[in-house]
Amino acid sequence: MEIDLAQARAAVKELADEPEVLDGTEWLERPSRVARRLNSRTSRTLLCLPHLGDHVSVEIMGVCHDFKPGDNPPQGSDH
Repeated sequence: MEIDLAQARAAVKELADEPEVLDGTEWLERPSRVARRLNSRTSRTLLCLPHLGDHVSVEIMGVCHDFKPGDNPPQGSDH
């Protein structure tokens, strides 16, 4: 069986790239529509990052589960 971690790697890359983009972002105190939109986008991105981390974990666990067929003994086996 070949291990396919392409989806997990893509999620890890996104998880690594987003904080780099947001690093140093300042909260805009101006009451303008543009400032509210940018602040909202920053907040949504920050809220999504933990979910993306969970997605990476689930992808890797799925691959691990599929890779370990020996954990389930064949039916009718005494061992």
